[in-house]
Amino acid sequence: MQWLEPRPSRRVPIRLTPLIDVVFILLLFFMLTSRMEPVGLLQLDTPAPDSGGEASDDTPARLHLTTDGPEWNGETLDEPALTERIQNFAGERIEISTDDDVPLGRFTHWLGVADDAGVSASWKRNAGKTPDAP
Repeated sequence: MQWLEPRPSRRVPIRLTPLIDVVFILLLFFMLTSRMEPVGLLQLDTPAPDSGGEASDDTPARLHLTTDGPEWNGETLDEPALTERIQNFAGERIEISTDDDVPLGRFTHWLGVADDAGVSASWKRNAGKTPDAP
């Protein structure tokens, strides 16, 4: 004996409104918790100029990149001569500085040359110009 009549077999419609709400909440969650910085940033360990740490006797060589060409300790050199100087460099550190209009590719090229030669390179901000504050 059956007390309840069986339900008729009809398809139950799927309501999309709650599903869309869940998808938007998940999208918002992942947007807010994700990192908002580019993953391939170039990390440079630049020592602070006035860090009261231990003083070292060796002064770093200075490589300044301009649109006219690279300058090694104030002397303008062509690329092959500069590459040879970096590879034969006896010191441990090179301080790289750039003009404002030097492309990033040129900076990373010389950073790679220094890295291939086993020389530690750091970037020095252009101290002569100060950026405009917003």
